Amino acid sequence: MLRFAYAIFATPLILAACGCGGAFQTSATPNANATPLLRDANGVSTIVPGRYIVVYRDASLPASGAARSDIQIVQSMALFGLTVQQAQQTAPTDDAATVALLSAQPNVEYVLHDRYVEGHQTTVTGTAPVRPIDPGADPADDLYRSPQGWAVLQAGGYGANITGGPATGPWSTTMGSGARIAVLDSGVDASHPDIAPNLALNLSEIDPTVFPNACDDGSPQDQQGHGTWTASLATGAAGPGTGGVIGVAPQATLLNIKVLQRVPATTGSNIGTGIAAQCSAGQTGGLLSWVLQGIHDAIAARADVVSLSLGSVVDLYSGDGAGWKATFDRVTHAATAANVVLVAAVGNDALDLSGGRYIELPAQARDVLPVVASTNSDCAENLAAGAVCAAGPITRAYYSNFGVSLNAIAAPGGSFPNVSETGINGFVRGACSSTGCFNLGNSSYVQAMGTSASAPLVAGAAALLRAAHPAWTATHIVAALRSSATQTPAMTEPELNTAAALVAP
Repeated sequence: MLRFAYAIFATPLILAACGCGGAFQTSATPNANATPLLRDANGVSTIVPGRYIVVYRDASLPASGAARSDIQIVQSMALFGLTVQQAQQTAPTDDAATVALLSAQPNVEYVLHDRYVEGHQTTVTGTAPVRPIDPGADPADDLYRSPQGWAVLQAGGYGANITGGPATGPWSTTMGSGARIAVLDSGVDASHPDIAPNLALNLSEIDPTVFPNACDDGSPQDQQGHGTWTASLATGAAGPGTGGVIGVAPQATLLNIKVLQRVPATTGSNIGTGIAAQCSAGQTGGLLSWVLQGIHDAIAARADVVSLSLGSVVDLYSGDGAGWKATFDRVTHAATAANVVLVAAVGNDALDLSGGRYIELPAQARDVLPVVASTNSDCAENLAAGAVCAAGPITRAYYSNFGVSLNAIAAPGGSFPNVSETGINGFVRGACSSTGCFNLGNSSYVQAMGTSASAPLVAGAAALLRAAHPAWTATHIVAALRSSATQTPAMTEPELNTAAALVAP
């Protein structure tokens, strides 16, 4: 089940996690109020009826059309050698015959079911942030100048005499100008002052006819909040007239590629209280094929870095699981061959992924740089009730997935305690969407924690390396980030060290 890697907190309202289940069923006829059943009773993402990923040998797409008159090729990803095909007949009795027909076509390597996937949220609470931090001053970048900017600073976002951090640092070399970061997420708020200055591509992969719901119009606009938050950490703009936060690469170009949308909650206390309440409590969902298309379009848009704050734990002992691993390997390797750095969150399930049977995709796909979440050195992790911030070692956050087989680096994701809206805190401050900020309504900024923060922070660092060393390949950039990361006694994964990466050989 694909899900965003995040948790959001402030005070005082706490809502339970949303799981998708119940009696909702996929409608064969598009319906604006229909909600697909995203997961079965065992928590496994359910297939999209009559929709298939067809993968071809040697990445060679067929010259002819679909295999049958009632099957339509709806997406063709030539670079990856795969198509997405939709059958008009979606009755379950026809599925095996359709898979067999598609598999028997010339040069077909294997066929997978496309799947509904869900953004997985653990806890949401919230009040709006207090601004400005410095009354009477220009409000631009005020949250960065406050202790709330710790995550970007810890990730290497400082220098060039920018107020709020050390006068010299990575930004004294580059602020990312010329580098292009594609954020594959729930969209961005294109009007947000931290997003708009760097936004160059505003694209949506959402097809409402395949996955209709009443909570999202399918446009590139972020109606959930998560995408705006992650994008601001990677490349939030700096300087007069911008918003309150700054990203690690504040002059990099932002490519917004929306692959997930807000969908209504289908279980919990809000059921029966109307679609508005269900949307407010809702999650993010989409299709695996949209994620693949998003990577394909990021390459076409000349992205230098792709940030993926989403993922799925896959069982390699299952047929579809092994197929999806092979497919993501093909896709991510093609992206790297196109000189694109891929950075992915490892997830927030506190899973040890060392065993080999269960893996996180796309974080453990070929050539991808996985990122675990680390904590604030000025507010060391403390899960005790009533805890206050105290300086301490940087550690891996309690919720982060981990495992020696990941070969991951660590970057700020945040953790408890959560004690301040303006001062030292364990959570990560970022921009949010004016058309939907999790369950907080329309809020411009939010505090959150999760590996979803860690991935875009590393993506921003990768963009700084690309801007400073345009001749470096994607493989070289990933190697530099890994080799320069700082090993600490408190965790097994080395911590991102952007300053050292910039001068790595």
